[in-house]
Amino acid sequence: MKPYPTHKQRTQRAFRAYTDLIDTAEWLKNRLRGPLWSFDLTMGEFRLLELLYREKELLISDVLRKRKVRRQNMMVVIRRLIDRGYIRRFQVTLPPVEKSRVGRGRQASAIGLTKSGTKFIGVVLPNHSKLVKALMRAIDGRQQETLSQICRRLRAGDALKFVKEIMMEDEEWGEG
Repeated sequence: MKPYPTHKQRTQRAFRAYTDLIDTAEWLKNRLRGPLWSFDLTMGEFRLLELLYREKELLISDVLRKRKVRRQNMMVVIRRLIDRGYIRRFQVTLPPVEKSRVGRGRQASAIGLTKSGTKFIGVVLPNHSKLVKALMRAIDGRQQETLSQICRRLRAGDALKFVKEIMMEDEEWGEG
């Protein structure tokens, strides 16, 4: 019967899983970056076009929240896609807030695909999806579902386990 892993072994196991995850994510991004370049797209531009393809039109603040990126970085991506004619930026009036002293809502910037952007992503997305599917065939469908669940769970985190682990006294790092 195997003994339970020590605190040090659990730390090393977690670190190995982390480095494997980071290395795999980088490998996958690098494999998929080249084909996007053939469409003159960066990964960020593709992700924004794909998001707008699914969601139609979004407030820029919602794009930032969904993509978890800084405003300055996203504005560079948006400007480039506007210049290429794939997306358009426009102003919308949001509904007034209940306790607002002003009777009207505030103005906000939104973006959406143009006809040419919809046509363009309609060509890029199936090609990119086919490549992703081919790369993901290294694992079966159930493993793909499990991988997605694990990634979502990692992003959601567990605050109590996190605090408990941070408060735990460290052991020496190294072999053994």
